[in-house]
Amino acid sequence: MRRSLLACFAGGLSAAVLVVLASCGGEEDGAKPREDAGADTALVGDETAPPEPDAEPPPGDVCGDGAGLQPGAPWPLRGGCATRAGWSELPGPTNAQVSYSVAAPVGESSPAVSAVGVTWVGATDGRVLAITNAGEIRWEHRTGAAVRSSPAIDADGNAVVGSLDGFLYGIAPDDGEADAGAGDAGDVHPPAKVVFALEVGPIASSPVIGADGTIYVGTTDGKLVAVRKDGGAVSWSGATSDTRGSSPALGQDGTIYVGSTDRKLYAFSPAGATKWALDLGAPVHGSPAVGGDGTVYVGTADGKLHAVGSSGVARWSYATGGAITGTPAVYAGVVYVGSEDKSLHAVSTPDGQARWTYATLGAVGTPVIGPDGTVYVGATDARVYAITARGDLFYAVNARGSVTTAPAIGAGPALYVTTDNALVVISP
Repeated sequence: MRRSLLACFAGGLSAAVLVVLASCGGEEDGAKPREDAGADTALVGDETAPPEPDAEPPPGDVCGDGAGLQPGAPWPLRGGCATRAGWSELPGPTNAQVSYSVAAPVGESSPAVSAVGVTWVGATDGRVLAITNAGEIRWEHRTGAAVRSSPAIDADGNAVVGSLDGFLYGIAPDDGEADAGAGDAGDVHPPAKVVFALEVGPIASSPVIGADGTIYVGTTDGKLVAVRKDGGAVSWSGATSDTRGSSPALGQDGTIYVGSTDRKLYAFSPAGATKWALDLGAPVHGSPAVGGDGTVYVGTADGKLHAVGSSGVARWSYATGGAITGTPAVYAGVVYVGSEDKSLHAVSTPDGQARWTYATLGAVGTPVIGPDGTVYVGATDARVYAITARGDLFYAVNARGSVTTAPAIGAGPALYVTTDNALVVISP
C-alpha cells in the first residue's frame, strides 16, 4: 500500500492544492479534510488522533536498561534510548503548529532533551548549545571545529558530545553567576561548564552510554572508542575503518553494534573484543537500531535495509529506491526507514515484506515513533510529517528548512527538530 504526497500534487503548495492533499492523507479511513489557510500552514489528514497500532506482534521492550542516562529525561540521546530504537513512551503533538524556533546551523546534529526541559544540540559553527523550553540559548560551549555529533545526556545530567576537533566533551549547565560577557571573546551567551574534554579522534557520531556509564563513540579515523564514565580515559578502542561517523547502538546484552564505510556491520563485546563483522555489500552511512528481540536493523548506501541476528547472521534485506543515510526505528513488529527515494518505508520485522510506503517531495531522514504508533519524520522538502501506523497522513508541518536528522519527542507534548538553519519545536 502506498501513500503519496506526490499523488496529490506535483507543483507548488497552493492553498487549494493543500486541501486536496489533506483529503489524500486520510481518505481510506473516511477522514475529513480541514480547510487550509495557506502554504505556510500545516497539512492535515485525519481529524482525530491516529489509531492504535495492531496488537500483534507485541512491541516488546525495545530500550532495555537506561541506568547510564539521565533519569526522567524524555529524549536523552538520538534514537531515544541506547538501542536507538526510536520509540518514545511519551506521545508526540497531535496538532501541527510550530511553537518556536531558534536560529542556528544545527542541521547535522539531532537534539537531546533533558529532564528539566533543556535541549542540547551541536552546531556546524563549532558550538554546543543548551536551549531552554522558552526558546532561549541559555549556555554554549565553543569547540575547535564543527559539531555534527548528537549529544547524549548521562546519568549526572551532563551533555556528552563529540567534535571534529578530535575531542569528546562532557558539558554541564553552569548555574553560577556567569554573564553574557564571560568566556572567550566573541561569546554571546554564558559559557557552559566543561566537565571533561578527552582527545579520542575526530567525531561525527552520536555517543551512546551503557548502563554502567561507559561511553561509546565512533571516530572518523576508523575507531570505536570506549570511554570511562567520568571521561578521564579511553578504556579500549576497536578498529572499524569507518570514515563517516556511524553512531553505535547497544543491544540489551551489552553488545555494541556500529556500521562502517568499509561495508561492514561490527559487533563488539563490552570488553572490546570483536564478536563478528558482517559484510553488507555497501557502505553504512547511518547507524544501526536494535529491536526488542535483539535483531539489528541497519541501512546501506545502496538503498537496502538489513535485518541481522545478534549472532551476526543476515535474516533478510529490503530494497528501497535510494540510499539510506539515517537510522531505522522499530516498534510492534514493524521497522520504519527513510530513504533518498523520497519515501518512508514500513517493513514487517518477521519477514522483511513491505507494509506500506509514504512518498514525500524530499529525501526522508530518521523516523521516531510515539506510543500510539504514529511515526514522525523530517525530509529535505522542509516538512516534518506525522504518519499514522496505517501509513496515512496525520499532518505535515512546514519547518522552513531542510531536515535530515532524527527528531526528538519531549514532554508537552513536543517534537524537537533540527533543520539546516534552526531548532524547530512543534507543540501546542
